[in-house]
Amino acid sequence: MIKKNIRKYKIMEKHMELTKTGKYGEARNLLILLRKGYIKLGLGDEDWETERFLDDIDCPANYSSRGYGVTFRI
Repeated sequence: MIKKNIRKYKIMEKHMELTKTGKYGEARNLLILLRKGYIKLGLGDEDWETERFLDDIDCPANYSSRGYGVTFRI
């Protein structure tokens, strides 16, 4: 429970940082994750940046069988 709350706080901080720097695609991905509790990412540049950040904070990930997509949950 406490790990989940810490993850949410880190995601909120990153969302505010990305919004201030004008990276709205990545910020939108993080907002979707916060609202829904999960997000499916593909192979785009914005998705890759989001995936890299979520890997850094140890967010649980499920990769698709073909490797073209990943689903992150809080």
